[in-house]
Amino acid sequence: MNKNKLIAFYVNELETNFWPFWEKAVDDEFGGVYTCYNNDASERISTNKYTWSQGRFLWIVCELYGLTKAGIIRLDAQRLREIADQTWQYLKNRALADNLHAIFALTRDGKPLEGQEDLSIYADYFLVLGINKYAEIFGNREAFELAKKVYETIKQRLASGDFKTEPYPVPASWAAHGLEMIRLNTVQELEATAKQWDPDYAAIAGGDVKALLSAILDGFTSEDGTISELTTSDSDEQAQTLLGRHINPGHSLESLWFQLHSLEHWEERDKERVIRKLSTTALRTLELGWDHQFGGLLRFVDREGGEPRGEKRDDPYEQLIVDTWDVKLWWPHSEALYSSLLFHEMTGEAKFMEWYQLLESYSFATFPNPDPQIREWIQIRSRTGEPLNKVVALPVKDPFHIIRNFILILKLL
Repeated sequence: MNKNKLIAFYVNELETNFWPFWEKAVDDEFGGVYTCYNNDASERISTNKYTWSQGRFLWIVCELYGLTKAGIIRLDAQRLREIADQTWQYLKNRALADNLHAIFALTRDGKPLEGQEDLSIYADYFLVLGINKYAEIFGNREAFELAKKVYETIKQRLASGDFKTEPYPVPASWAAHGLEMIRLNTVQELEATAKQWDPDYAAIAGGDVKALLSAILDGFTSEDGTISELTTSDSDEQAQTLLGRHINPGHSLESLWFQLHSLEHWEERDKERVIRKLSTTALRTLELGWDHQFGGLLRFVDREGGEPRGEKRDDPYEQLIVDTWDVKLWWPHSEALYSSLLFHEMTGEAKFMEWYQLLESYSFATFPNPDPQIREWIQIRSRTGEPLNKVVALPVKDPFHIIRNFILILKLL
């Protein structure tokens, strides 16, 4: 691997192919960013704003500012700061209800859309991620205190069971890996920022990180190297149903790098075992998730490979698995690019570099928009790589995964 060449490649991607699109999508009048575009980004279809994406956008703007100030990329630091300030104000003043629950969707000027007030705890997580990153990068104590308060409301709702997870409701009697992994990422970042201002809270957040690491590694990760997206205490249901058997390669790879980022929370005597299990799971996930016929990562696969299978229980989530298992999505590929490089750095195993090269070749041949006025990726593709006009999760073109992983790759290199 030519490290300098790779650095130059990802610097150019951020400076030339990604940030120019999203800078033009900024709403300077009301704050935040427009994300409701069609799949190829040729048309904006709405000015509504989803808090889920606004929080994520704040995270990437803050990180891009940090890379710019460090001299790693060449963007306008003053403009990035203005955008970050506007987005922080929009989230603080518009995106939270009186009870500090995130409002799921808003109008352009920040009015709650009817029936969209409290639909998904994921929106709360991403709001916390964004405003906590703003606190870290710009030294804003108010933002940190608000992030902390919102995170505590999340914990209260999780404890009571009184929360929603749109657009993917968790089936009754099942536990969702997605909830645990996103909480892990949120609280590990909150812990890092808390160390600046509130060591006592950093210790509390660190305790949450440790508990989540154990829950994911012991509760969702099998010894054969797969992460179950849903788990149940009924072993027959786990082994025989579509809900129990399917895995989500993108979520698995994303979760694995979250866990690598918190290795310091394991006892020294456990670290070698943990790294070995995470590495085995990463390689198994890549092998199972890879489409050996057309290339790329499949959205869902069976825990033994191929099309997901198993008994059905008439749950709406099953239909999502059946209908979209073979699409190729932007975000799992960006997660896999970073994960494979990170595991190669951590373990030195040549297989991870082989996977990185395969993923790089497929991703950059398949997803980039050929229109020089857009450049950003066409995010949703068919199994054979053709663009699809489908909605995945939210009706948005989300700025988060690709830019985040390119930022992380640059930091790693």
